[in-house]
Amino acid sequence: MFDRFREEVYQNFIRRKDAGLDLIDALTSAEQVESPVAVSENPLFRRGFGSVYDALEESRMDKARMEQSLAGNHPADAQIIAGYEVYATDVTVHEHPEAETLPDRTQSRKGKGSPLQIGHRYSWLVRVIARTPSWCMPQSVERVGSQMTDSQVAAEQLKRLDGQSNRLKVVVADSLYCNQYFLGILLTLQTIVALVRMRSNMVLYEEPPERVKGQRGRSRVHGATFKLSAPSRTPEQSETVTLLNQQVRLAAWTGLHLRSLPLLAGLVLRVEFLKPDGTPRFKRPLFLFWTGPWSTPLADICYIYLWRFAIEHMFRFMKQHLGLTTSRSSALAHHERWVWFCALAYSQLLLIRHEVADRRPPWQRPSTPATPRPLTARQVQRNALAFLLDLAPLASDTKPAGKGPGRPSGFHPKPRTRHRVIKKTKKTKKPAKSG
Repeated sequence: MFDRFREEVYQNFIRRKDAGLDLIDALTSAEQVESPVAVSENPLFRRGFGSVYDALEESRMDKARMEQSLAGNHPADAQIIAGYEVYATDVTVHEHPEAETLPDRTQSRKGKGSPLQIGHRYSWLVRVIARTPSWCMPQSVERVGSQMTDSQVAAEQLKRLDGQSNRLKVVVADSLYCNQYFLGILLTLQTIVALVRMRSNMVLYEEPPERVKGQRGRSRVHGATFKLSAPSRTPEQSETVTLLNQQVRLAAWTGLHLRSLPLLAGLVLRVEFLKPDGTPRFKRPLFLFWTGPWSTPLADICYIYLWRFAIEHMFRFMKQHLGLTTSRSSALAHHERWVWFCALAYSQLLLIRHEVADRRPPWQRPSTPATPRPLTARQVQRNALAFLLDLAPLASDTKPAGKGPGRPSGFHPKPRTRHRVIKKTKKTKKPAKSG
C-alpha cells in the first residue's frame, strides 16, 4: 500500500514532482525541522537548498486527486466503531503577528479571555486510525480565508468526503461547529453523520405538536424548549459504563433540534465522568449532539467523541517534529504548499509504521510479545531514514543547471506591499444616550 500511495503522490504533482517528493521524504525522516530550507540537509533531499525554495514557489499539485489518493490508501487495520469510519475536523492557527507583507491575515481567539492570534487558519479533516498510540490519516487541508468561516470550509470538505466512497462515516467536532453552517450540510449528504459537542448553556427545541384540524395559521416549527442545564423531561435512555478505566454515567434524549435547524432532529447525550465514590468528577457534564440513528449504543457514541483527541496529538507532533508552523515566507502560496508537504509526510509515517525497524533508545520500554508497544509517530520518524534509503528512488536524479544569471545591473526591486490585519467581526456602535 505504501508503494502505491507513494507512486500516486508522485504522479499527482503537476510541476516539480521530483523536488516535491524529495522534500516529503526528507520531512518523513527529519530529526529536527527548524525551517523549510533546513530540511535540505537531510540525505534524502538529493538537491541543493535552493530546490526547497523552488518547490515552494514552482511546484503544483492536483489537490482533488491528492485527496482521492489519501482516501483510497487507508491502512488495513484502521478501526471502525459501531459500523462507522471515524473522522475528525478542527483548525490550526499559524501565527504571523509581525508579517506585514503577508496577505489575508486575520485575528482570532482560542476562547474568551485568551490573547489575540494574528495569522492564518487551516481547516483539517482527518480519519482517526488508532487510539494507542494516536494515529490519524489526513484527508483534506484548506486555508480558511478572510471571507469564510471555519464551519463553512469544513462543510465544503465534508461534501468532497461524501462523494469519495459509499462507506458510512461519522465526523466528530468541537462545540465551535455546533451551528447551522456545519450541521446544515448533513441534510444533503448520504454517507455522513455528525457528532458535535454543545455548550452547556444551549437551548434546544422539541418536535412541534401535530396540527389540530381546523387550526388557523401556519404550522409550528418548534415545540417546547429544552435547556441542557435543566432538562424538562426524563431521559429515554440512561446507563453507567466503564470507558478509559473510569465510570461514566450516560443519559440520552431524542427528538431535539437547534433553533436554526428544525429539520435536523438528533439525540442529545449527557456524559458525566464519576469518581470512585460515584460523585461527578467535573463541575459541568459533557453534552453531545448525535445526528445518526438513535439506536446506536450510547457507549459507542461517547467513545467516538473521546477518540477525537487523536487529532490534537497529530497537531502537536506536526508542530514539534515536522515544522508545520516554521514557514516564514512572504508568499501566501508557499505556506499553503508547505502545509500540504507536512500532511503528506505524516501520511507516509502512518503507512510505514509496521515496516520500519523497531530500534528504540535504551531508556524507552521495548515491545515484547507479552506487552506489545506499537511505535509512536516520533519513533517511526527516527527509524524512517534507513527504511527510505533502501527503497529504489522514485524521483529523477538531479541535473546540472549551471550558475544563474542573477539580477541585471541596475535592478531595484519594488518595496513589498503592506497588508492590514483583517477583522472578521465588526463592533456595532451603541446608540447615543438621550438627554
